[in-house]
Amino acid sequence: MENVYTVRIGGFDLSLYSSETAEYTNKIAEEVDRRIKEITSVNPSISLTNASLLVAMDLADELLKLETGTDNMRAQLKDYLDDTTKAIAERDEARRMAERLKDELLTLKIELSNKK
Repeated sequence: MENVYTVRIGGFDLSLYSSETAEYTNKIAEEVDRRIKEITSVNPSISLTNASLLVAMDLADELLKLETGTDNMRAQLKDYLDDTTKAIAERDEARRMAERLKDELLTLKIELSNKK
Protein backbone atom coordinates (compact mmCIF):
# COMPACT_ATOMS: atom_id res chain seq x y z
CA MET A 1 0.00 0.00 0.00
CA GLU A 2 1.46 3.33 -1.01
CA ASN A 3 1.17 6.41 1.15
CA VAL A 4 1.51 10.03 0.14
CA TYR A 5 4.13 11.99 2.06
CA THR A 6 5.26 15.59 1.84
CA VAL A 7 8.93 16.15 2.55
CA ARG A 8 11.07 19.28 2.40
CA ILE A 9 14.27 19.08 0.35
CA GLY A 10 16.35 22.06 -0.70
CA GLY A 11 13.75 24.46 0.60
CA PHE A 12 10.96 22.95 -1.50
CA ASP A 13 8.06 20.77 -0.45
CA LEU A 14 7.87 17.57 -2.41
CA SER A 15 4.88 15.22 -2.38
CA LEU A 16 5.71 11.62 -3.10
CA TYR A 17 4.24 8.16 -2.99
CA SER A 18 6.02 5.51 -0.96
CA SER A 19 5.26 2.09 0.42
CA GLU A 20 7.75 2.82 3.19
CA THR A 21 6.91 4.31 6.57
CA ALA A 22 6.76 8.05 7.13
CA GLU A 23 9.76 7.79 9.44
CA TYR A 24 11.88 6.05 6.80
CA THR A 25 10.75 8.40 4.03
CA ASN A 26 11.55 11.44 6.17
CA LYS A 27 14.94 9.99 7.06
CA ILE A 28 15.82 9.69 3.35
CA ALA A 29 14.58 13.21 2.63
CA GLU A 30 16.57 14.58 5.56
CA GLU A 31 19.73 12.88 4.30
CA VAL A 32 19.30 14.29 0.79
CA ASP A 33 18.55 17.73 2.20
CA ARG A 34 21.60 17.52 4.49
CA ARG A 35 23.86 16.68 1.55
CA ILE A 36 22.45 19.50 -0.55
CA LYS A 37 23.04 21.95 2.33
CA GLU A 38 26.57 20.61 2.73
CA ILE A 39 27.35 21.29 -0.95
CA THR A 40 25.70 24.71 -0.99
CA SER A 41 27.49 25.78 2.20
CA VAL A 42 30.84 25.06 0.58
CA ASN A 43 29.83 26.73 -2.70
CA PRO A 44 26.99 29.23 -2.11
CA SER A 45 26.81 30.18 -5.79
CA ILE A 46 25.92 26.65 -6.93
CA SER A 47 22.36 26.23 -8.11
CA LEU A 48 19.96 23.93 -6.32
CA THR A 49 19.73 21.88 -9.51
CA ASN A 50 23.48 21.39 -9.72
CA ALA A 51 23.75 20.63 -6.01
CA SER A 52 20.94 18.09 -6.38
CA LEU A 53 22.71 16.49 -9.33
CA LEU A 54 25.94 16.26 -7.34
CA VAL A 55 24.05 14.61 -4.49
CA ALA A 56 22.45 12.19 -6.95
CA MET A 57 25.87 11.36 -8.43
CA ASP A 58 27.34 10.85 -4.96
CA LEU A 59 24.48 8.59 -3.90
CA ALA A 60 24.69 6.61 -7.16
CA ASP A 61 28.44 6.20 -6.59
CA GLU A 62 27.84 4.93 -3.06
CA LEU A 63 25.15 2.55 -4.31
CA LEU A 64 27.35 1.07 -7.04
CA LYS A 65 30.24 0.62 -4.61
CA LEU A 66 27.93 -1.08 -2.11
CA GLU A 67 26.54 -3.35 -4.84
CA THR A 68 30.07 -4.27 -5.91
CA GLY A 69 31.01 -4.96 -2.30
CA THR A 70 27.89 -7.06 -1.87
CA ASP A 71 28.66 -9.05 -5.02
CA ASN A 72 32.21 -9.64 -3.75
CA MET A 73 30.88 -10.79 -0.38
CA ARG A 74 28.43 -13.14 -2.10
CA ALA A 75 31.27 -14.62 -4.15
CA GLN A 76 33.38 -15.05 -1.02
CA LEU A 77 30.49 -16.69 0.83
CA LYS A 78 29.96 -19.05 -2.10
CA ASP A 79 33.66 -19.96 -2.02
CA TYR A 80 33.47 -20.52 1.75
CA LEU A 81 30.39 -22.69 1.34
CA ASP A 82 32.06 -24.69 -1.43
CA ASP A 83 35.16 -25.15 0.75
CA THR A 84 32.99 -26.17 3.69
CA THR A 85 31.07 -28.68 1.59
CA LYS A 86 34.34 -30.15 0.31
CA ALA A 87 35.78 -30.31 3.83
CA ILE A 88 32.65 -32.07 5.11
CA ALA A 89 32.85 -34.62 2.30
CA GLU A 90 36.54 -35.21 3.07
CA ARG A 91 35.77 -35.56 6.77
CA ASP A 92 33.02 -38.07 6.06
CA GLU A 93 35.33 -40.06 3.78
CA ALA A 94 38.03 -40.03 6.47
CA ARG A 95 35.51 -41.31 9.03
CA ARG A 96 34.44 -44.12 6.69
CA MET A 97 38.07 -45.05 6.09
CA ALA A 98 38.77 -44.99 9.83
CA GLU A 99 35.82 -47.33 10.39
CA ARG A 100 37.07 -49.70 7.65
CA LEU A 101 40.57 -49.68 9.13
CA LYS A 102 39.14 -50.28 12.59
CA ASP A 103 37.17 -53.25 11.23
CA GLU A 104 40.25 -54.60 9.43
CA LEU A 105 42.33 -54.24 12.59
CA LEU A 106 39.71 -56.10 14.59
CA THR A 107 39.61 -58.86 11.94
CA LEU A 108 43.41 -59.15 11.98
CA LYS A 109 43.45 -59.32 15.78
CA ILE A 110 40.85 -62.11 15.71
CA GLU A 111 42.82 -64.00 13.04
CA LEU A 112 46.02 -63.56 15.02
CA SER A 113 44.42 -64.78 18.24
CA ASN A 114 42.97 -67.83 16.42
CA LYS A 115 46.44 -68.77 15.11
CA LYS A 116 47.88 -68.96 18.63
